[in-house]
Amino acid sequence: MHFHTPLMMCVVLGVTLYMPLASAQITAEEISTETMPEPGTNWFVSKTRDGGYIFDANSGEMQGMLSLSRRTPAVTMWSPRREFYAAESYLSRGVHGERTDIVAIYDFDNLSPVAEVVIPNHMARLSVRSHLGLMNNGRHLAVHNMNPGHSVSIVDVQDRVFIYEISTPGCAVIMPVAQSDFLQVCGDGTLQLIQLDLSGFEQNRVRSEMFFNVTDDAVFDRATRSADGWFLVTHAGTIFEVSTSGANINIGEGWSLLPEDEEGWRPGSTTEFISAHRQLGLLYVAMHEGGEHTHHDAGTEIWVFDVRSQRRIYRLEMETPVTSLMVTQEDEPKLIVADEDGGTHVYDALTFVHERKIQTPGASMFEDF
Repeated sequence: MHFHTPLMMCVVLGVTLYMPLASAQITAEEISTETMPEPGTNWFVSKTRDGGYIFDANSGEMQGMLSLSRRTPAVTMWSPRREFYAAESYLSRGVHGERTDIVAIYDFDNLSPVAEVVIPNHMARLSVRSHLGLMNNGRHLAVHNMNPGHSVSIVDVQDRVFIYEISTPGCAVIMPVAQSDFLQVCGDGTLQLIQLDLSGFEQNRVRSEMFFNVTDDAVFDRATRSADGWFLVTHAGTIFEVSTSGANINIGEGWSLLPEDEEGWRPGSTTEFISAHRQLGLLYVAMHEGGEHTHHDAGTEIWVFDVRSQRRIYRLEMETPVTSLMVTQEDEPKLIVADEDGGTHVYDALTFVHERKIQTPGASMFEDF
């Protein structure tokens, strides 16, 4: 048996009374939330399986990160609202379980999710930039679906509501034109134009005449904006510039990337391999030597073209093959290149001087600010 003496009880009581007094004198920790600075002229998003890394190409410094789903085809932004938009797909048990597809909305200041809109579980979960398209009015976002047929989910990102799902059999990708319209490439060698009304519902649908043969020389599902529309490229290297005027689809005369005295070269890569500087009229394409079915081979060179004269003006040889590229749109643009070893390289897009290497393992595509 243990007996407590009066002295011991006094000591215990004294310690007990002292502890709250000591605790009250501890200064409370101040928690601050760091916000994003104003974006620089050469900022870009590098989308990987682990999220969207935001970099300043001028310094090579990482500025922030978007915590995206691993099943995210692309991410885009609308600067006037200071928001990012991503189509994301989740499984309740990580790798299996109930599936939920959403459009996630992130604010710019904290890169935090501020809203989400549930969409049909049909989203194409491939890393293709043109599987996600924000209309030029900044209000309606289109998400490409494969289930297994093609369709498009329309979301009002301003009011945060799902509008409806448009059936688009045989037609894929999303190329926004005008204010609230978009073009698609179709398997019969045509283009399809879908025009939306003010509420985001389909108002009109138009098909072009056939301009390519899907068997002989198919058009890639990788496209890039031009000054007036979009550039499309075929597996053999023919460039078409497409645009719209009202309900009319305009398809320019195709021209070849290959000089007459050069054969055996083809465009292509595993992800995004073509990009244009719209104001300067320059086109950047990853090229490789290969046969008919090598369109997924990484590029060993980047060819640069003046689209006005339709002539190649530069060949940039790569030490490590290219998997993805993008040119930024400012007056002094940067060429951002991902290689097979996981490196991201920054070049001056006009002098082609290599400026720096950034580690962004697994970069599948880039998005310009």
